[in-house]
Amino acid sequence: MGISKILSSLWRNISLFLKNSNIKKGLSIFLFFSITILILFSNFNPKQVMLKPDEVAPRDIQSNVNATIIDIKQTEELKKQAAAKVQKVYHEDTYALTSAENDIDLFYSNLENILLTGEGEELNREQAKAALVDLLKSTSTRFSDLVIDNNTLADYLLNSSPEDLQQMKQISLTIVQSVMDKPVTDETMEDLNLEAASKIEVLPYSPEAREIIKLVSINSLRPNLIYNEEKTKLAIQEAMDSVSPVQKNIKAGEIIVREGNRVTEEQIAILEQLGIQRTNNYTLTLIGTALFVFLTFWLVIDFIRRYYPEIYKNDMLLLLLGLVFVLVISISRFLTIIKVGDQPALGNLIGYLAPVAAGSMLIAILLDDHLAYFMTLIIALYVGLLTEGNQLFYAITALVGGTVGIFQVHRVEQTSDLAKSGLYIALANIATIITLLFIGDDLNLNSLLLGSAIGAINGILSAVLMIGVLPYLEAAFSITSMSKLLELSNPNHPLLKRLLLEAPGTYHHSLMVGNLAEASAESIGANPLLVRVGSLYHDIGKIKRPEYFVENQRGFENPHEKIAPALSTLIITSHVKEGVEMAREARLPDAVIDFIEQHHGTSLAKYFYSRALEEDRDGSVNEDNFRYDGPKPRSKETALVMLADSVEAAVRSLDTPTPEKIRDMVRILVKDKLNDGQLEMCDLTFKDLDTIAKSFNKVLEGIYHKRIEYPEIIQKEFDQGGNNTGNDDD
Repeated sequence: MGISKILSSLWRNISLFLKNSNIKKGLSIFLFFSITILILFSNFNPKQVMLKPDEVAPRDIQSNVNATIIDIKQTEELKKQAAAKVQKVYHEDTYALTSAENDIDLFYSNLENILLTGEGEELNREQAKAALVDLLKSTSTRFSDLVIDNNTLADYLLNSSPEDLQQMKQISLTIVQSVMDKPVTDETMEDLNLEAASKIEVLPYSPEAREIIKLVSINSLRPNLIYNEEKTKLAIQEAMDSVSPVQKNIKAGEIIVREGNRVTEEQIAILEQLGIQRTNNYTLTLIGTALFVFLTFWLVIDFIRRYYPEIYKNDMLLLLLGLVFVLVISISRFLTIIKVGDQPALGNLIGYLAPVAAGSMLIAILLDDHLAYFMTLIIALYVGLLTEGNQLFYAITALVGGTVGIFQVHRVEQTSDLAKSGLYIALANIATIITLLFIGDDLNLNSLLLGSAIGAINGILSAVLMIGVLPYLEAAFSITSMSKLLELSNPNHPLLKRLLLEAPGTYHHSLMVGNLAEASAESIGANPLLVRVGSLYHDIGKIKRPEYFVENQRGFENPHEKIAPALSTLIITSHVKEGVEMAREARLPDAVIDFIEQHHGTSLAKYFYSRALEEDRDGSVNEDNFRYDGPKPRSKETALVMLADSVEAAVRSLDTPTPEKIRDMVRILVKDKLNDGQLEMCDLTFKDLDTIAKSFNKVLEGIYHKRIEYPEIIQKEFDQGGNNTGNDDD
């Protein structure tokens, strides 16, 4: 018994603890924080190892799965063989022969100048000989294997005639031209030197002449093909890239490294491909990831607390935001683990599939588009963290796609536009991916086609995911989104079709109320689309008994003339309750039902109250019995429809509506609702009411409908500027 009481008391304390709003919010945030870290670390494998080459294996390490891996050692060997077969790439030096001929011309020109200075006195001859020795030495830069010394050659040149020198020059040119007529590279220069020397050795000249010709000719030779290192490396790389990876099958349970054996680099490569070898310290990575998640969560929470307090205070909306966030990063994480085999181009692009735009559009539709922009930036950061490879490029593409998605849903005018958003996202993705391929210097036909296809798939996937998930989130969190409102505004909705067929006057009245209310909604910060939809459905309860409402009595007798005012009031006011019941049966969202419930508030049915006062003989008439049950409008939107409903009905009752009468009627009706306390629960300001009145006056000029005449007491009140609603049965 004692234990039972302790457990019961503990449970009550826990229940009270969990009912605290701040506690629930904190637990929810911690839950999503933990889930996010788990998603980021979903590839963690406790059986992973961190081995180094030549390290002794601490245990048998085996594969857990059947896998096909790349035999790196054999593949590298094939690549080396392919690289070895690549010929060196050369480019032709078209000036090589000309340069060689110029060297020969320069040598003999210098030789002639020296010989001219050596003519005459003995002193001049000695100076000329010294100059010749220097010339011969400076010429012997490439070939210096001379048989005759330079002094002997200098003496020979001093005694040679100009004709001999000219003949030696011509022979040197001929030798060089014949040798360089074929391809010459650095590798073939030695062979060409020997070829030139052999040709000179058989010349019918003196040894000294042959030696000089050899010296000049061979030292003028040069390659006419220049090695192009860059193109050669490129050709080698292309040859290596063309080698198909050698695949190797690994069976589950197969031992890769045995306990006690030294680990080789080849084994480490196999372990890396199997996901068994890790390259980083998990503890440090976990700490860093947790800090990143904490930072982003803090930014999001503080941003919402500062700029969206209504969302921050609503635990369900925070839960919705968390679910959308987790959904997107979960799908993104799943996409990153897709295996693409031996297609590296596709593997480098798979990160572009992350459907961030779906989350961006869901947040924009269900919560707020400005909040969606901020969350898109945060989610894009996570995509960059989740993916491998071009992480920044993936994040940029996610950011662009998400932003375009928000643009599109913000401009949605009909439900089909939601599907079109996928097309715009696809186009934005394709343009972004191609741009990033240019920046990354990775643009080729294959990457262009794959990138475009993945960008298009991402756009379609995002739109399908958003459209598929949206109805469930709307229902689960009782949110009336723009898409839902667009769906409800369709005149083919069953309730609107019934209203048109069974109460056509009410249907037309609802359209007019919608025109009035929508015209001023945006100027006072209200939701125009919600106002229009609320106007369309606010009077659906009149379908039950349409003949009791004046707008449907054209050509028919007014049944209220035959029944007591109290009964008429009961019938008229019941359309609110009946409308709510019909709306709930049709599963209309609460935001629309609010218009049905609140569009009369607790207003007085003045027409029937006045009749009751006229017929009262004993003073038993109670004003409360002639009021609607409420509640009063609690938002700008429902208050706006209340005013539009009253004004439209009252102006329709005027016989000769003029602009002056319309302005007076609008002023009186707005003042009446204000004085009656019907607007005390909404946040309309006096400035808002003035804006609404001016908007009504503009729209009402063309809207005049015959309505029941008011009793003298009300007409007198109107003439004196008193209260008159004129909408008892609307």
